[in-house]
Amino acid sequence: MTATTIEGRLEITMQKIAAAAGRRDLDTVAMLTRNAAELEEMKKTLLAIEAKLNTLDDSAVPLNSGSLQAIKIRELEIEVTQGMLNQNLLTLTEHVKRGRISGGEEFLIEALPSGDRFRTVLMTNGNKFRERGAIARFYREAGVRAGDFVVLTEVAAAQWTLKKAPHGQYQSRMDRYLKMGL
Repeated sequence: MTATTIEGRLEITMQKIAAAAGRRDLDTVAMLTRNAAELEEMKKTLLAIEAKLNTLDDSAVPLNSGSLQAIKIRELEIEVTQGMLNQNLLTLTEHVKRGRISGGEEFLIEALPSGDRFRTVLMTNGNKFRERGAIARFYREAGVRAGDFVVLTEVAAAQWTLKKAPHGQYQSRMDRYLKMGL
């Protein structure tokens, strides 16, 4: 079973929900909605298991090896809010909701440009990193302000770099909504 297989089944289930809703068959809509939620949970669990297996397989790979070219496995952009700065948090809720990352995943992060390394876990409660002191140092050293974007880039399984994105590289959510006319 792969995440793609689950995603295919989820797509079929969503189509059935739409058809049942069109018929106003509320019992079927409710049952299929529960099935869809269960498929989403299964996908999250499978992604977490795959990430853990990759961590075990690749735990000896260095973060920045001059002889090895770094491969971007996942790249996650995060818009930093004032609340995140005030509480020294890095929250990944949007990426968890999209299934790009799962709660409980372990991270070895190299903060750039300082080169500081720290280990942390993405907590399932709040979708934020457990390590707050290193996040505070990163915000301070990189000069991160509310509205700035930071980028987590996976360079090997469970091994990431964290850096402030160049100004204007990513749009804020509000800017995207304004462009869409919402």
